[in-house]
Formats: sequence, C-alpha cells, structure tokens
Amino acid sequence: MEADKKAFYEKAAKGLAASTVFYNVDAIVHVEDKSDIWFWQQMLSRYSRKRYKFLPATKNERGHKNTGCTQCLKYKDFLSRRFFICIDSDLRFLLGEDGISADRGIMQTYTYSWENHCTFAEKLQESFDELTRRGCDFNFVHFLHSYSEAVYKPFLLMLHYERNGLPGFNRDKFNSLTALQYRKGDEHDNGRQLIERLQENLTGITSCADTDISAEKSLCETLKVNEGNVYLYVRGHNIYNLLTSIGKKLCEGTGADFEENILKSALAFGQYDAICRIKEDLNKLDSLRDNC
Repeated sequence: MEADKKAFYEKAAKGLAASTVFYNVDAIVHVEDKSDIWFWQQMLSRYSRKRYKFLPATKNERGHKNTGCTQCLKYKDFLSRRFFICIDSDLRFLLGEDGISADRGIMQTYTYSWENHCTFAEKLQESFDELTRRGCDFNFVHFLHSYSEAVYKPFLLMLHYERNGLPGFNRDKFNSLTALQYRKGDEHDNGRQLIERLQENLTGITSCADTDISAEKSLCETLKVNEGNVYLYVRGHNIYNLLTSIGKKLCEGTGADFEENILKSALAFGQYDAICRIKEDLNKLDSLRDNC
C-alpha cells in the first residue's frame, strides 16, 4: 500500500539523518550512483566546510539495494539538513518539473548530468592547453559550439514533444541520434567530420518538422540555454564519452590521461549559469529543517 511505502521511507530518512552521529559527519548525502560521488564532493568541498558521508544506494521497500534517481526521489518528502539528495537534472529543470527544489533538500545538476559540467568549453580548452602544450591540435571551444549549433533546433523540438506529451521525437530518439561513436580522424580539423555525421543524422528531423518551436526557444533563453551552450544540456554521457574518445587520441604520446587529468580538472566554478545555480542551492542547506 502507498501509505506503508511512505511510512517506510519516512522511517528510513529519520534513521539516515540520525546516523550522522555514528559516522561523525554533518550530513548523509544520497547520490544516484558511485560515479556521482566525485562531482558532488567537488561541489560540497568548494562551498561547504562540513563533513559528509555519501550513499550511492539504499534499500527499497522490498529490502533490495537500489541506485538511481528514482530511488533518491523516494525520500523527497522527508529530507533535512542532515539527510539530503543530489541528483542529475536530466530534463527536469528545462521542463519545469514540480517539487525539485533545494528548499526541499533536493540538489540538482541543472545540466543534464554531472558529466556536462566537465565539458565547459573555455575551461576545457584551458586545461588541455596547460597540460599538453598542444593547443594548436584541437580547439574544443570551436568543436563544442559547432556541436551545439548542430543539435540546437532538434533539441528544442524534442523539448516541445516531451513537454506536450506528444508521440514521435522524444528524448530517447534524440539521444540515439546524437550518441555518436568515435571514428578514425575525428580528432582532426576540430572534429569537422564528426560534426558532419551529426548534422547528417539530424537533417531528416529538422527538414521534416514544421512545428513552431519559438516558445521553447524563448523559455530556454530565460533559463540561459541557447545555441552556443546547449551542449551542456544534452545527455551528459554522450558528450562526455565523445570528448574522452577524441581526447585520448589527442593525448597520445603526452603521458596525460585526458579523462582524469583534463576533463575532471575542467570544472569552471562561477563561470556559467548552471554551476552558479548549484552554488546558490548549496548555500540553502543550513536553512533546511533539522530532521524530517
């Protein structure tokens, strides 16, 4: 029964909040998976002096350990300053999903996922140049802006379909069309051949669509999402994995690990809207209720 399920998560949330004493920390932080811990550690250590224990999984009402956003959100009515959750936004921020708020103890990435934050173009280029001294080989700013231009209109169209519950061009279709695999030579000419493949994949969508997406464009602009930065809001795994594949080729012979030494050093604190929103949210933690 729904009432039993609610009671289970309320009791579990109280227990997790109380466990801060046992773990000698200020708060328990539930994230979606182990891979998310790194990002939220970076954010919390940047903006908080407190101590945290991260949980990538908890038991569901059937007694099985579960990961993922759905599991995190089962606690949404019972969060506090001693137990809160950190999730990937996916499209929740852009679609205006109700109830996802730092005021309720729900921290979110605002970008599609935490991986997008490692791809901020200007900081990524800076990190690459500093570590490899090979800035002339590839311009990440040019590549990511070209990527954004290619996906912008299809992205707005997908949002329109998702927001209105229309069949057809949903997020899964968009994600599949933009999930490109590395091919030999993609690291040349600022990724020109890869961008051409991307444009080819999406041509049928944009050429056949007669849907008015001006409302989506206006809404996205109010949220600081535009044709130059939409790469921050597409599926994070897609763009992150693509950059990792290109970066590995570019770093051959340099001794640098592109993912660990460059991508993960490219968090651009305070330099763009989405990451500034996270800072504002984390500053609200102390105002949360002490317990559920």
